[in-house]
Amino acid sequence: MRFDLQLGALVGVVLAAMPQAALAQRANENVATQSGDAFGRTVGQDKSGLYSVDDVRGFNPVDAGNVRLEGLYFDQVDRLSSRLTDSNTIRVGPAALRYPFPAPTGLVDYSLTQPRGVTSYSFNLEDGGSNSDGIGGSFEFKQPLDGKRLGISGGFGFRNATEWEGGTARFRTVGATLGWHPSDQVSVLVFGGAFYFLKDSARPTFYPVGTEPPPQTKRGRNLSQDWTQRNSVNWAYGTVVKAPLGSLGLEAGLFYNGRTQDSVYADLFFGVAADGSVASRRIIADGDNRDASLSGELRLVKQWQHGVTSHRLIASLRGRSRDRRFGGSQSIDLGPSTILARDVRGEPLVALGPKSLDQVRQLTFGLSYSLVSTGRYGFDASISKTSYRKAIDFADPLAPDPVSRDGPIMWNFSGTVNVMPTLSLYGGISHGMEEALAAPEVAVNRAEAPAAIHTRQLEAGFKYGVTPRLTLIAGLFSITKPYYNLDPALRYRQLGTLRNRGIELSLTGQILPGLTVVGGTMLLDPQISGEAVTSHLIGPRPVGQIRRRSVLNLDWRSGQGKGPFSLDVAIESLSSRIGNSANTLTAPPRTTVNLGARYRFRLAGADWLFRPVLQNAFNSYGWNVSSSGGFTYAAPRALTLQLVADF
Repeated sequence: MRFDLQLGALVGVVLAAMPQAALAQRANENVATQSGDAFGRTVGQDKSGLYSVDDVRGFNPVDAGNVRLEGLYFDQVDRLSSRLTDSNTIRVGPAALRYPFPAPTGLVDYSLTQPRGVTSYSFNLEDGGSNSDGIGGSFEFKQPLDGKRLGISGGFGFRNATEWEGGTARFRTVGATLGWHPSDQVSVLVFGGAFYFLKDSARPTFYPVGTEPPPQTKRGRNLSQDWTQRNSVNWAYGTVVKAPLGSLGLEAGLFYNGRTQDSVYADLFFGVAADGSVASRRIIADGDNRDASLSGELRLVKQWQHGVTSHRLIASLRGRSRDRRFGGSQSIDLGPSTILARDVRGEPLVALGPKSLDQVRQLTFGLSYSLVSTGRYGFDASISKTSYRKAIDFADPLAPDPVSRDGPIMWNFSGTVNVMPTLSLYGGISHGMEEALAAPEVAVNRAEAPAAIHTRQLEAGFKYGVTPRLTLIAGLFSITKPYYNLDPALRYRQLGTLRNRGIELSLTGQILPGLTVVGGTMLLDPQISGEAVTSHLIGPRPVGQIRRRSVLNLDWRSGQGKGPFSLDVAIESLSSRIGNSANTLTAPPRTTVNLGARYRFRLAGADWLFRPVLQNAFNSYGWNVSSSGGFTYAAPRALTLQLVADF
């Protein structure tokens, strides 16, 4: 581990030249103390909770289209630049109450980085990382342009990484947000940014033979081919307007998000045996792909009060126009290989085929009503009518070009009752429509995306204030949706219906002054039903899903929460998971422990933070399993050193 001394010296010169104005920005971020529940939250680079942007109750909310940006509908195509967002929150259970038009499988809610009327500059240097080793850093600023009415925030970041799966990568981020507040009631945000992936080596994915996971191989060994590197860019820009409109409130957002892939590769090892031998290694070469979506929402909001009861009525128009260019990939068979040593092959001639086009148009009208009687009860309801059209134009002139249309009514009802000042009950039912996942790399119909699917969710639970600063949440849920995956011929198609029934527990807050806890457990019972199961084409359990996840974050800060020094521990425990469609292969359970510290100090007019984190402190060896049955090993022990300065 090392810091780049030349870069550090350069940053020191820049810091000395900066005006000393500031408001602490990044040095005081702490996801444990800024989490209201254990369902999932990201603040800066730190994450906590049971769920993440790619896994909520066993499903992927981003791929399903269940994303909000500043509370408004946003069709997210791919990862956003970290220079644009401060945080994201997973909204399920009581966290989704009062939230208009919730989705059956939960929501991801992003918050934009915004200028706040005070000049600030933040520098971050980092050695190591959660997914790689190497030097990285960022510069961020918030700069008023006209007092408190107009300002700009933004920055840029970089990482030159050595991936823990082997290989290298270069990441670059840039982004800015212009904020205009002509009055206290009017807010206009205009933003734009990009995330660049450069020379990102293809990671190996193992498909075991038989009923045993792959043998434990040395982590960090570079198995990639020098010519299998991804070069792509994600971009996002848009605007958000919130303002009064007579007796109503206007909320509007228009967003454009997409990605272009100049080159992208998948490195697949089939028939991995206990001795590390590989029956067939295949490279999937692709490129010249594009996926972009113009989406947004327009709302008119009416709020009124009757005594202790408040009412809110929202009329919404949501829509998206998404175009995707895909297909034409080339499968390169490298023959037998091994996972125990690097097997370098010469670069073949890659000749990509013609591209297919996928076009989605969707427009949704909706009404949402919320009633809250302070200290007594609350009720939420919404109904929406959508018009959906999906058309695929395959490059093969002999293939039929399907066009699917749907116009369902989507709805939800939820409520909460305060049984006593410290105890409330909640429950809800919802019916929605969302996108199905695209076919994975291993599929013979790779990258094809089915038409939208219908989903349904039931949930109920309670929220209890153990103390004024410690909250317990317990809930039950049941989610039903069509199940798409690979059949024995590796064709991605609907194989039945999946029902995920589960229990989730959350305990968050302050145990003692200075000691904060974010802990939770999710118990899941996923079951597939349908002809593919009854005919024993597949097993009843979905591939890749866990049956239990438990997390615990403890953060202790000296001086009863006000001192400069703190210690933290993050524990994640995962159950075993199914590794193939026949349900004859499982990946073993694993537990990882991260140990961290923070030291805060003032120097040269700035707030500084030094943060070391020892990730996977006991070097636990474990496997991740994709929904298609691909095995990748979990990250080994790694030390991250971070230095932040807020001017």
